[in-house]
This record gives sequence, structure tokens and C-alpha cells, in this order.
Amino acid sequence: MIPSLFRSPWRRSPLGQRWPSRAALVAPPDTGLPGLFDRLHRQGAVLVCAHRGGAVPGYPENALETCRNTLARLPAMLEVDVTRSADGVLVLMHDDTLDRTTTGSGPVAERTFRELRRLHLVDNDGRATPYRIPTLDDLLDWSAGRTVLALDAKAPVTLADLVDAVAARDAFDRVLFATYDLDDTIAVARRAPPATIAAPIEDMAHLDALLTAGVAPHRLLAWTGTEIPRPGLYAALAERGVKSAFATLGMWTGSWDNRIRMLGDDRLYRRITHGVTLVATDRYEAVARALPAAARITRALR
Repeated sequence: MIPSLFRSPWRRSPLGQRWPSRAALVAPPDTGLPGLFDRLHRQGAVLVCAHRGGAVPGYPENALETCRNTLARLPAMLEVDVTRSADGVLVLMHDDTLDRTTTGSGPVAERTFRELRRLHLVDNDGRATPYRIPTLDDLLDWSAGRTVLALDAKAPVTLADLVDAVAARDAFDRVLFATYDLDDTIAVARRAPPATIAAPIEDMAHLDALLTAGVAPHRLLAWTGTEIPRPGLYAALAERGVKSAFATLGMWTGSWDNRIRMLGDDRLYRRITHGVTLVATDRYEAVARALPAAARITRALR
């Protein structure tokens, strides 16, 4: 019998769904993150990935407290951005500058970590919060036994930096590395064979190129973009052992999150996520209600 990967009692969440009280999303110890994606795919379940940790009013993007708030609402993967302070500390931050997301200003790379920690994070409505800029190590330690992370490197941080940080914490079982070209995908796979990688696979030729380079298909998640759902591609990739992801996120007016919000029909999420294993979104609660994620993911992981 396969034990449940949710390791906590049940309760009613603010969504009105039955979620685990701590929403612990844990990969199987024997097969790791690829095993988690495989179980989800077999059940037709879609894992919600909260963009930048799941920022909502009062909870700024890329904050540890925001990640906690998201997991209190549903079992989700958490996507975060990683950059570097002037003294080499890997911190969570999307922008090159501090102006939009903190009470500070100027380039992030010109501030030491001690200086960064004096600042407060600002939510997407421009309101200062009590929360501080966390380190990547903070998040990796906190995520153990709780959730899975998707890590996005922001210059000057490299994918090699992320791989080394994850290796130091022995955290490959709970990290997905985001890559944006095939050469980077191959480089991560060679540097860290246990890594699970989101790769920009737009057609079967891209997959063939990765397999020819020796990348294991079960270690790949096909990143298929933000614009046009492609269920035929998802099915073809699944036949080759590769699961797919689609993103509805984006601040631009034409993103699926914004279009669906304006149309007022969240049921559209069911149509555009058909065939994928993961959907990355800025509207994680709306997506979870529409799928519905709770029942489907719970069935998949029992």
C-alpha cells in the first residue's frame, strides 16, 4: 500500500475545500519528484504552482510568510525567484532593483545581505508589510516535509549556483529547476543527475535533442509556455514519459489569468489545463476551485 503524501490532519480551508491542515506536499522517498508527477498524471490531477510564492494583498511576492499563507490554503508547489546580494548571499527577489517590492531603492546587487534584511517587503498593492527578504537557504530548510519548490534564477545568479545550493541542502526531492533554453537544461542535468528540470519543449524535436544529450526523460517537465494550450503535444510527450506544464500567469492583459478574470468564468481553467500535470498561476485559489485540485490530488497521492 502506498502511503499518502499528505502528512497532516484534514480541515476546512478558506476555499471551502478539504485540505490538509499543513498542506504538506511531499515527493515519494523512493522515486522523488518524478514519482510525484507520475502519480498526478495517472490520476489526471493538476498540481497548482503559485507564482512568486502566491502573492495576495498583505502577503508580498517571494516572502517566506507568503509561502506559509499559500500552503495554509491549498497543497501547492511554490515558484520563487533567486538573486544575489553584494556579499554573495542567495536571496528571494524577482527584480534587479528594490524599488517595487521593498521599502528600499536601487540595485539589489549593490546591497549586502545585512542591508537587505533591514528593509521591509511591499505587497503588490504597494503596502509595506512586516516581512523581510528571506534567503534561499531559509526557504529550502522550511520546505522540507512541507512542499515542492520551483526555482527561477535571476541574474547574476546562475543555474549552477542554484544546483549547488540545493545539493548542499540535499533538497533535490523537493526542487524543480526552471530553464529557458535546451543548453541550460542539458547543463543542469549533467551537473546534477538527481535534478528535476522544467525544460522549454515546444515540439518533439526539442525532446529528441535532450534525450540525445543524455537527459533522462523522467527527470523532465515540459514547459510549454503561456499562450496556446496544446493537448496534442501533452499527449505525445506523455507517451515518451515526459509530463507537461502550462502557465496562465502574467501581468500583461492577455494572460489567461487576466482574460479568465475579466470573463468571470473560472471553469475555463479546466479546458486550458487539460492534459497537463502542472499549471503555474497568479490566481492559485481560483484555479484550485475550478479544477478542483483538492479531491483530484488527494486521490492521486493516496
